[in-house]
Amino acid sequence: MNGSVITPEAPKEKGNVLTPSEIVFAWICLISAYLFCRVFPVTLSPMGGFLLTLCLYIVTTVFIKIKGGKLKFMPILAAISALLMSSALVLSSNGVIRFFAYSYALMTYIYYVYSAFGNSLKKGFSDLVLIDYFKALFILPYVRFIALFVAVFSNKKGNKAFRRIVIGICIAVIPTLIVLALLSYDSAFTDLLDKIFNFSLGDLWSHFVSFLFAFPIAAYGFGLFIASKENRCQKIIDAEGCQSASAVIKIIPALTSAVATLPIFVLYVIFFISQWKYYISGFTGVLPKGFVYSRYAREGFFQLCVVSVINLIIISVVSTFSKKNTKPSSVAKRIICILYSLSSLVLIATAMAKLSMYIGIYGLTPLRVYAAWLEIVLALIFILVILKQFIPKFNLIISSFAVLVLCFALLCVGNVEGFIANYNVDRYLNDKRGSVDVELLRDLGDAAVPALIRLEKGTENNNKYIYMRVNHDNVAKTLDGMAERMLEREKDMDIFSYTLPTYRAKALLKDRMDALRDKEE
Repeated sequence: MNGSVITPEAPKEKGNVLTPSEIVFAWICLISAYLFCRVFPVTLSPMGGFLLTLCLYIVTTVFIKIKGGKLKFMPILAAISALLMSSALVLSSNGVIRFFAYSYALMTYIYYVYSAFGNSLKKGFSDLVLIDYFKALFILPYVRFIALFVAVFSNKKGNKAFRRIVIGICIAVIPTLIVLALLSYDSAFTDLLDKIFNFSLGDLWSHFVSFLFAFPIAAYGFGLFIASKENRCQKIIDAEGCQSASAVIKIIPALTSAVATLPIFVLYVIFFISQWKYYISGFTGVLPKGFVYSRYAREGFFQLCVVSVINLIIISVVSTFSKKNTKPSSVAKRIICILYSLSSLVLIATAMAKLSMYIGIYGLTPLRVYAAWLEIVLALIFILVILKQFIPKFNLIISSFAVLVLCFALLCVGNVEGFIANYNVDRYLNDKRGSVDVELLRDLGDAAVPALIRLEKGTENNNKYIYMRVNHDNVAKTLDGMAERMLEREKDMDIFSYTLPTYRAKALLKDRMDALRDKEE
C-alpha cells in the first residue's frame, strides 16, 4: 500500500458462470431470506428463529463442502459459538437477550462463510480478524450482489419453468390485492373467504412484503457465498498492507505519551485519596453516613462506565500510535497501560463491593445482574491488558473478544430471569431475610413461574412464622393472573413461539388454566 488506489482485478468470464449446485443454493438463500422476514421480530417467534439459524448453518456447511471449502479451526469455532448463542432463543425468556443472541448468530454467519473458503488475512487467532470481518461485511457481498438474480432468472432448463411461474405470481399479486381491498367492504364475501381459505387481507400483505424484502437479503447472503468461494478482493486489503499501515501510524514519541497521560492519572490518584473512606465502606459492609443502600450502590456506576471507556481509549491510542523503536519507549508504553488498567480495576472493585452489599440487603433484579455482568467483563478486559504488557505476543484483541463472547454466552444459556427468581425466593425461604417483591417476580415472566410455585407452597403457613412477610393470597393471585395471560397468549401462539421457560410455565400452570377454561364454559 504505497498510497495508490488498488482496484480489484476484472473477473474472468468463467468466474461469473454459476454451477447447478450454486443455483440450488441461490434458491435456498431466497427461501431462507423469506423465512427470516417471517420470523421477524425474533422475540415473538424465538423457536422459529432458532430453527432457521440451525438449518442455515447446516445447509451452508453442506454447500461449503460441495464447493471445496475447508472448515478449519476458526470457522468451526465461529459456527459453534453462533449455535451456542442462538440457543438463548429457546432457553431464555428475555427479549433483549434473544435479540442480541440472534444478531450475534447472524453476524457470525458472515465471518463463517468468509473464513471457510480461506479468505482470512492470517491463519488462526489473528490480530487482523477485525479487518477480515470488515471485508466480509462491507465488500464481498456487494462484489457479487447480482449473482442471485443471475441464478434465479437464468435460462437453464431447470429454472425456466419455475421462473415463469414466480413472475406470473408476482404480476398477479398486486391486482389481486387491489380487487380484494375493493371487495372487502362486503362482510358476506369476506366471511366466505375466511371459511374457504382461512386468511386475512393483512396476512396476504404481510407475506407479500416478506417476499419483496427477501430478494435484497438473499442477494447479500448469496453474493457473500459466491465472492468468498471465488476468493475475490484479495489485493484490496492484505496482511502486508495492514502491517505496513500499522508501522506508519506509530508517530507519537514515548515522552509525549507519558506527559500527555500523566495529568489524568494524577487526578485519579487524588480522587482515590479524597474518597478513600467512602469507597472502602463497600468492602467493610458498613454503609456511609447520609446514604441509603440504593443510592450508595448506584452512585458512580455510570461514571465508572465512562471512565473505563476513556481509559480503554487512552490505552488503545498509546498502544496503537506510540513509537516502540527503543527499549525505554516500549517500557514507557507498558507502564502507562498498566497504571491506567490498575486504576480502572480499583474503581471496578469498589463498584462491585458496593453492588454486592446492595444485593445482600435487597436481593437481585435484572438491572443489578446486568450491572454486575458489565463490571466483571470490564475487569477481565483490563486484566488482559495487563497480561499483554508482560507477554508481548499475547493476542489482546482476540482474547478480549473471546471474553466478551463467553460472558454473553453465560447470559444466553444461564436463564437470567429464572436465576433471579430462584435466588430471591431461596433467600427468603431459606435464609429468612427480608421480603420478596412478588410484582418483580411476575414481571420476570414465564421463567419465574417455578420459583413462584415454590413461594406459594412456602407461604401456605405464613401466619405460623413471624419472619414470613409475603402474603400467600397475593402470590396465589399473581399465579392466577399469569395463568389467565397464558390462556390469552395461547390463541396467538404456535410451535415457533415456544421457549423452554414457556413450556415449563404452561405445565406448572395447567391446573389453573383448566379451572379458568371450565369457568368460561
